[in-house]
Order: sequence, then structure tokens, then C-alpha cells
Amino acid sequence: MRGRNKVIGILAAFLLGVTALSGCGGGSDATDKVIRIGLPSPGEAGQKVWDAAIAKFKEANPEWDVQLIIQDDDIYSTVGLQGLLTGGNPPDAYFEWAGARTVQRDADGFAADLTDLIANSSLKDLFPESAFNSGKANGKPVLLPTGSDVTNVIWYDVDTFKKLGINVPTTWDELMSACAKIKAAKENCFSIGNKDYWVAGNFFGHVYSRIVGEETYHKIMTREVPMNSPELVKAYEVVAGLQKNGYINQSANSIADNEGYTLFFKGGAATLPIGSWLVGIAATEAPKKNIDWFNLPAFSGGAGDQKSVLGVTTGYVINAKSKKIDETVKFFETFFSDAITAEWVKAGSAPLTKSAASGNLNPLQKRLVDLMTSGGTIVAPPDTGYDLKVADALNVATSEVMGGVKTPQQALDDAEAKLGKS
Repeated sequence: MRGRNKVIGILAAFLLGVTALSGCGGGSDATDKVIRIGLPSPGEAGQKVWDAAIAKFKEANPEWDVQLIIQDDDIYSTVGLQGLLTGGNPPDAYFEWAGARTVQRDADGFAADLTDLIANSSLKDLFPESAFNSGKANGKPVLLPTGSDVTNVIWYDVDTFKKLGINVPTTWDELMSACAKIKAAKENCFSIGNKDYWVAGNFFGHVYSRIVGEETYHKIMTREVPMNSPELVKAYEVVAGLQKNGYINQSANSIADNEGYTLFFKGGAATLPIGSWLVGIAATEAPKKNIDWFNLPAFSGGAGDQKSVLGVTTGYVINAKSKKIDETVKFFETFFSDAITAEWVKAGSAPLTKSAASGNLNPLQKRLVDLMTSGGTIVAPPDTGYDLKVADALNVATSEVMGGVKTPQQALDDAEAKLGKS
């Protein structure tokens, strides 16, 4: 879902193009009967559900086909989606994150107003009305929500914690004591795959908001407060402390997010800070692994809500420039139907539809849904909640401190200088 600008990624997006994994090829004019949908990789389990949704749609609409334009996650979230929308054959709908990104898509003319489209279709009955609130731009719904992702909790190896006599920590000091025990047992405490910056960016973005407070965090990310402010420099000392104590895998900045998952699954670390999507990944890649999660522990003296949740709503935007808006809505009526929702639940997802709420979610996923509605302040991740240039600067600075190549002050001074020139 994420990641930052990379030379390889840019070349892949513009030279190699994209991969269509379902349906047939086709143009974007109204005469072809192909609905084109852009999205990052849905994973093996997700692809099966997409295939089922497309097959079900084609049963009722045999003259139509659906083409998925699937890109690498990191490419999609940076240059990939923008390239699709401004290219010669743009998608009729596309995956997006609620917040600043959807507001920008609306401003650029790529987001259809869904008010009447929802009211005049079965979508109004499939979702509770409140489900569309977080996906609004300028007061109008523009996002069909697939779920509200908790984008960072701390997953842990239950057997390792039991073996070492570690209770689930409720404070940061307790977590640091647990890390000391884990290190003494010659294991990594945290497994982080931060090659594309967003993994540590999410984890520590939540840490920063807890320490400096949500308002200050927001002001830093919106450039009302400089990035090298004393408050944030102090918060970065947490990252420096983890690096100094050797609590993070040394490979953190050289391996990708999925490699970080594998390291955790194979016993290379006792904990993994990552989002709710791990439920589906673990079901496929490590079904016998005994894992659980806890929210970020509280910081003594932290200025923020110590029960806050890092999270965001995701879903699909219908391209306002598409000539197949009505047909695209029909597809999403199938996509969000009770039958396909049940398949998403089996795959480890937690859709926001009515039937999912009343269904049998995976217990881990159910608790994650409950966390999102627990009343804690919802904090936006850096890369999906704010301008990408600002998120880049923050996340690169985090990686530099985590890697031990710069002090917090040096990293944030450099970040501020870079933003000042942009």
C-alpha cells in the first residue's frame, strides 16, 4: 500500500507499465465493454476473491468484462496511480486511501460524486450510512469503502512471550523491559522491513503523535511547525534508543515489508509492527504461527491520546472522467454483495458492509475492528494522510536515525532543509 519514490519503481511504472491479471484488454471509450480498475497487489487470497466477484458479475452481465490493472504496492502509491489517471487509457475506478489523497483526486477531477449513485443503487442497502463519512471530499462521498485499516499495531509471537515470561506491555517502559529480555535470549525484538520507508514511518509516526500530541503532529505534517522542532527532535530519541540498544533487526533498512513479515513468521524476531492486513497474510503464509497483537503502549508524560489508533479508511473511487460510470457502479454492487463480502471475510478482511458486521470475522480481525471504534483518537499515517513530500522527509529521517547514520537533530535539520527547498 505504500512506499516512497525509488528509481527502480519509477522506471518500472513508466517503462514496463502495468499488469492486467483479470479480464481482457481494452480501451477506455464507451464502446468497449471492459471496466478497468486500478489497484495495488491484492495478494493471493485477495486475488481469489476478485476472481469470484468478476465471475459473478459476468454471469449477470455476459457482454461485459473487468480488467484489473495491478501494480506493485509501492509504485502504485507513489507514481503509479497518478500515471494511470493521466495516461491515455485511464481506469474507470481505482483503489485509494481516504483523506488528503481522495481530496486531491476530487480537486483534480478524477473522483465522481457518489451521492446519487449510492442512493439509486443497492449500495445504499449494503452499507450503513455512516460508512461513507470518512471517504468524503468537499462534503460529498467519493469513496466506496472496503475497510478501515488499523495501519499499525505490534504483532507478537505468543509462544516466545510465554517462553520468556513476558506479559503484554501496556506502557512503553514495559515494552522496553520486554525487549531487553528478548535480546538477552539472543533474538531480535522488532522485525522491520523498511526498504521503502513507510513501515517504520507508520510505526514511529504513531510514536511521534503519542509523544508530541496529535495537534502538534498534524501541524508538523502540514508545515505549520518546522520538522526540526524541539518536540519532534525529542520524540526521535525513542528511535535512537531502539537503535542504540540493538532492538531492531540490522537488516531493517535493506529489506522490504514482506521480507520483514517472513523474518517474523520464521522466528527471526519476537514482534512485528505492521497493520491489520497481516491477518490475511499470516493465514496464507504462516497458518500455524501463534500470533496476537497489542496497540502501541502508552508513553509516560506523552502529550497525545495514549489510546490513539493509527488508521485509515480505504476503498475505491469511481473516475469522474469514465464513460462507464453506471456499469462500474453495477460491478461494485456485485463486489460488495453479501456473497462476495462473505468471501472477503474468509480471506481475513473486514469489509464495512452490513453483512460483514453481522458475520463471523476472524477473532484477530474482529478485535482490530473493535479497536478502530474504541473511541481512541484516529491518527493518520504519514504517507496516506499527508502530502507525500512531507511524509517522505519524515520517513527518510526516521530511517536514518533507525540505521544509526544520523542523530535526531541532524536527520530532522536535513529534512527541514530539504522541505524548505521544495
